[in-house]
Formats: sequence, structure tokens, C-alpha cells
Amino acid sequence: MDLAVGFALDDLPPEIVDGLLAPPAAIVVDVTNACNLRCPVCPVTIAMTRPRGLMSRAVFEAILADFRDLPHKPELFFNFSGEPTVNPLLPEFVRLAVEAGHKTFLSTNATLLSEKLSRALLEAGLHRVYLCLDGFDAEAQESYRIRSNFARTKANIERFVRLRNALSPGRPLCVLQTLLTRFSEGQREAILAWARAIGIDRVRFKSFSLGSYTSAREKAAAERFLPRDPALRRHPEDDNPAPPTCGEPLHSPVVFWDGRLGLCCIDYDQKVAMPSILERGFLAAWRSPEAVRARLDGYRKRHAICRGCAYNAAAFRGYLVDLRAPNALSAADGPA
Repeated sequence: MDLAVGFALDDLPPEIVDGLLAPPAAIVVDVTNACNLRCPVCPVTIAMTRPRGLMSRAVFEAILADFRDLPHKPELFFNFSGEPTVNPLLPEFVRLAVEAGHKTFLSTNATLLSEKLSRALLEAGLHRVYLCLDGFDAEAQESYRIRSNFARTKANIERFVRLRNALSPGRPLCVLQTLLTRFSEGQREAILAWARAIGIDRVRFKSFSLGSYTSAREKAAAERFLPRDPALRRHPEDDNPAPPTCGEPLHSPVVFWDGRLGLCCIDYDQKVAMPSILERGFLAAWRSPEAVRARLDGYRKRHAICRGCAYNAAAFRGYLVDLRAPNALSAADGPA
């Protein structure tokens, strides 16, 4: 079976062929690879070599174009290597996506979430948002989120939720995300109490990663953030076996700010060559022989970036608390 990709796919299970050729379930939109913070193990801080930039309206509209007449609309994730709110076009992108029938998700460090920007995002129709606060005092937050201000970020989150409740109750779904670090692990009850009091819908406690791009020296330096409780660590045992395959390249591609297609959420620095969606459109790039080969190799974990991936090998990615049902506690292995 050639299926116009330039090589046979007969030996693959039908679900893998479907993942390679069907439209994706979600698209990660690289609104920008610039950030106002300098978190110690983030690739933007330590490993980004591709040019910094902001996605243009033309590139974003090229993402939407192929799906306008299709019943399936992939969810658009406005989160990747940089801080999405750095791009002033973000509210317009959300509005365009919502008007085209896509669900939208934003993850933000909340440091730039002014009242004006908050109102613009709410009025654009955003569906779901992660508001990140990595502890419940200045030491916990500012030790990792370097250049942030705990009190100001906390106030930004409170104002956003207050405006949400006044302007569009229930939308977006507001999720507070907190990294589980040595600083925050003992603050979880206080975080939950505050989140419940201000009207947050869910809290996601995310396991701390030593990074996929970090050197041995950088990992050693970042070990000071690891929780004391081994049960809260992403890799509680050094010999934890990683799965033999990875589904991310099949279902969740990236579109970089310049229009080039990206393999997955770990390819921050565009190490895997993929075509541009600006040449013949998103779906043509997605189904091109070049992209299908790269994504199949990604599924089989044959790329160099796969070997250092801290996400696929994670034994524990965190857990989710649904504050709308206080007794419900569930694993949080993906976007809540």
C-alpha cells in the first residue's frame, strides 16, 4: 500500500498508518520561541540555537486553511518552547481559531497577564488555560522561574480568574499548574486552598524534569529542585525502562513560528528536518514522504532527540486535582 507517501506501509498496523496519514488530533503552535524568563533546565535558556521570532498572522492562517471545510478540527495548543503571551497577536490567533471551529489551549507563565491581555483572551473565546505558579512563596516560585515576581504573578492569576468569572463563567477552563520541586512539595495543601478560594477549576501538580537537552553537569546542578519524596519524582528509579515506541509524532505535530513542520513537543530546536506548511499547505506537508518517514522514525524512537527524551521515559508525570469535585484525584499524564 503506497498511499501517495512514496513508500510501502503494508507492514504497519492499521492504527499506525491512520496516525501517519489522518489529520492530527492536536497541533502545537510555536507562537514564539522567545521567553521573558530564564528557567534553569528550559531549552530556551540553555539549548536554543534556532533564530528567535514571532509567528505572523499569515503563518497562523496557513495552519487553519486546510481544515476550514473538514469536519475534524484539531485542537490548537498555544504552548511550546517560548512564552506565548510575548507575541502580541496571541488573542487574535485564539479568536481566528475559535471562529474556525477549533478548540484552543494556552499554557502561560502568567507573568505578562495584564488586565488588558486577560480581557482580550477571554473575549477571543479561549477554551482552556494552564496558569503556572511553581510554589506558594517567593523562594519557591523565583528560584526556578528566574526573572519572575511571585506576588505579581499570583495577583495576575487571581485577576484572570476573577475576570473569567465576570465575563464568561466556566470558560476557559482554568487549570493552575505547579511544578513538584523541593520548594513546592510541602506547599500543596496551601496551593489547593488558595486555588479553590479564587475559583480555579483544577490544579495540576506536574513532575519536575531534569530536561531533555541538558548536559550531565546541568542535570546535576538542577537536582537541587528534585522533591525529597521519591514518589513525586518523574524518574523515581534510574533503571525505569522507557517504552519502545512514542505516539507523539503520530498525533501532535508542531508548527514552528516560521511555518516549518516539527516532529513533536520535544523537538524545541528543530533537529528533525520537516517541510514547511507554506509550500503546499499543512496537510500536504503532514502527509509528504519526508514528514511520514520522519514521523515513523519518531514513533520508533530512532531520532537522536528520542534518546534523551525525558517525557516519553517518565514514570510519573504528576497528578490532577479537580476542585469542582473535591474528592476526585486522578493521574495527569497529559493536558487536563
